[in-house]
Amino acid sequence: MMKIYLYMFMLIFVILNLNKKLLLNFLGNILMFLILIFLLSFNCLNWFGLYDFLMMDLFSYILVILSIWIISLMFFINLNFNKLIYSFLLIMLLFVLMLSFMVMNYFMFYLFFEISLIPTFLLIMGWGYQPERINSSMYMLMYTMFASLPLLLILFYLYNLNFTLNYLFMLNKLIFENYLLNWCFYFLMIFAFMVKLPMFMFHIWLPKAHVEAPVTGSMILAGVMLKLGGYGMIRSLMMMMNLSKKFNLYFIVLSLIGIIYISLICFRQFDLKMLVAYSSVVHMGMMMMGVFCLMYWGFYGGLLMMISHGLCSSGLFVLVNFLYERSKSRMMILNKGMIYFLPMLMMWWFLFCMFNLSAPPSLNLVSELMILMNMLNWSFNIILILMLGMYLSAIYSLYMFSYIYHGKFMSNLLKIFPMNLLNYMNLIIHFIPLNFIILKINFII
Repeated sequence: MMKIYLYMFMLIFVILNLNKKLLLNFLGNILMFLILIFLLSFNCLNWFGLYDFLMMDLFSYILVILSIWIISLMFFINLNFNKLIYSFLLIMLLFVLMLSFMVMNYFMFYLFFEISLIPTFLLIMGWGYQPERINSSMYMLMYTMFASLPLLLILFYLYNLNFTLNYLFMLNKLIFENYLLNWCFYFLMIFAFMVKLPMFMFHIWLPKAHVEAPVTGSMILAGVMLKLGGYGMIRSLMMMMNLSKKFNLYFIVLSLIGIIYISLICFRQFDLKMLVAYSSVVHMGMMMMGVFCLMYWGFYGGLLMMISHGLCSSGLFVLVNFLYERSKSRMMILNKGMIYFLPMLMMWWFLFCMFNLSAPPSLNLVSELMILMNMLNWSFNIILILMLGMYLSAIYSLYMFSYIYHGKFMSNLLKIFPMNLLNYMNLIIHFIPLNFIILKINFII
């Protein structure tokens, strides 16, 4: 594992010495090669790669590969700004994300969890589109920092109680006699991750951050940063199973309400990025329901949901960026009738909108079915609410596709430039793992 970090560290010197025209493509290819190293190093489904403080299990291993995959795709996007500082920032962000998924100490995870906010903050503030990006990036930073500070106090308390913060030692032994103490401890342990995911009612920062972020900022936010919250949630629930049995019910009900409410909010969005951002909240609500049931299929359905959402949502943000580059607007009404100008791109829009509503053979379908069966096993009384939530999430994906590509086009679209090969390659690399992992699903389940 240390050889991988040495490999990552040497990339910094490559950035400084390489020809700036070749920099982004070279880094993208190098990170793809790093994924191959990871795949060859996998040897078992339990904890492996034991080091002083670095080790991985199936959850962290798959999320590390997802992080490298998404960030390598970010280097294949055409950009018109300073590539040197941007590349350095992305490599640092990947370094921190890999460390946060690999460490086995809760405090070290918290530390890298917070450090990952800094490159994301700089991405939004430095390369965002509108003047409101300063307000939006500060909003994101303050919101997530405020939520995670109580967790730091809980960490001090846990260390004082157990004399260790290792995941393998901190299992479901902790329970208080006082109901209020139990509730406070449980809530503060998961509050930081509910904001990071984000869960319904703690999601206000996400649409603002996505709208102001550049396309690469949206890709890393949807593709990896939200998964950091999901991973932390899984680890925290594993440490307090006794408390989770008592209190998870309330958050499952809140997630059910959130799925329906946010799906209805999607119908009144006029900004494409805002619509895709709100659909992320719906998918993360599904993931949380699976994890909060504390069943085997729930945990693995949540993991598959995180992978599928990371790839699908990132692909949708790339597609929105392709339209923005050509029409200079993300407004849905100004991007109508695109079938006349970008017919080939219409196929990709259709495919990714279908994957967003969990059509076969995508990984979204497998994850949603696993979570659905898990939820019905938990309580069959919620079947109508689940059906309504899934129906609404299918409708807003179809609504987005049909609104953009059909109808009468605006005259300002007559001069838009066509797509190039690199654009399609980016979409294909999103598409392949999203649809072909299902052929080797026994690797994960």
